[in-house]
Formats: sequence, C-alpha cells, structure tokens
Amino acid sequence: MKISDEPVRKFLELQEKLPGLLASFGIKQVYVYEGIGMPRATWDFKKKHQTFTIAEMQDICDLINTGKIKTRKEK
Repeated sequence: MKISDEPVRKFLELQEKLPGLLASFGIKQVYVYEGIGMPRATWDFKKKHQTFTIAEMQDICDLINTGKIKTRKEK
C-alpha cells in the first residue's frame, strides 16, 4: 500500500466512539455541542450518521482537552 489508510480509520473510529468517550469522562453532550457552537439538531444528526468534519472533530477535541469554549468570533 502506497498511502496508509490508518489515519482515516482512526478518524472514523473516533467518531463512532465519541458518545461513549464523552460519557466515560463524565462530559455531557450539551456541553460539547454548545461549546463548539453547534445546534443540537445538527449535533444529533452528525453523531448518528458519523459525519463530523475534521474541523468539527478538532473543535471537539480542543474543547475536551482544554475546556476552552469557542466564541462566535473564533468560528
């Protein structure tokens, strides 16, 4: 194989495991979707269908790792 598909598989795995990971850390989903400025309906859809973008997943990781909530200017 010339190009590794491991990063893609890890990204998809992270999306699949996201609800469980949040629960294991005691993080409520409302904290995350409000923290990244995403409407609940969009969050629920993307979570169900595992269609978060790379930028959205980065925002989620940043929020979880740093606790820093994005402001409207940062979006």
